[in-house]
Amino acid sequence: MKNHIVALLALLALTFMVACEDSKGPSVQPNNFTLTFRATYDGQPLEKYKNYPYGDKVVTFDRFNTYLSDIALLNGAVETKLSDIEWVDFTPDDATNNDAVEVSFKYTVPDGDYSGIKIGYGVKADLNAKRPSDFSPSHPLYIESEYWLGWKSYIFTKVQGRVDLDANDTTETVIFYHCGSDPVYNVATMSAPIDVSGTSSLVIEFDLKKLFTFDGVLLDLEVPSNRTTSHDASNIALAQKLMLNFKNATSMN
Repeated sequence: MKNHIVALLALLALTFMVACEDSKGPSVQPNNFTLTFRATYDGQPLEKYKNYPYGDKVVTFDRFNTYLSDIALLNGAVETKLSDIEWVDFTPDDATNNDAVEVSFKYTVPDGDYSGIKIGYGVKADLNAKRPSDFSPSHPLYIESEYWLGWKSYIFTKVQGRVDLDANDTTETVIFYHCGSDPVYNVATMSAPIDVSGTSSLVIEFDLKKLFTFDGVLLDLEVPSNRTTSHDASNIALAQKLMLNFKNATSMN
């Protein structure tokens, strides 16, 4: 009789353990999802200092970096948060060549069929209210060069380069876009099936030609006010225009 009781208790204990494991859901392999960001121009990999056609002109780029906030996979209205904030630098100073680098991050994500992704372009307000000194050296927001003290804002996106305005195939005029402050921050969602099963990955591309294309027309760089964003905190019209267009420059692969 005693042996039967012991066996019964052991069975009940095993059943309880299995039930507990089931209530936690399936185990997730750590860092099973890789999200890679890639910079392009007109669908081709971006290269620093390379001449690219821009309508009847030529442009080159030497810097492109951006902050992204509240990155999340979507399953209908349900969000699976990947990151609060990331800094994506396609043109680091220590790059070994002029090719824009691909920037990858690894996250732990439950297996499932997701319906899209959400991205905040820039630094969301609660984080933008802080300063680099509020963060540890390993944090994306610790970078002093990406903070605009006069604006009390991070620089959400930097795009720098040159344009040839006199049609001699030499880019002589600076183009300079530093976008920051809470009003230029925006959030976009993109729908596409994303299957996460075991080890999975997704590539997000930002196309600079599309970033400068509005209703099918390239931003007119003959106009001086279109070539640089203002350093006046009250003049953010061009920065808003570019940041709102980021979704149109984004694609998933």
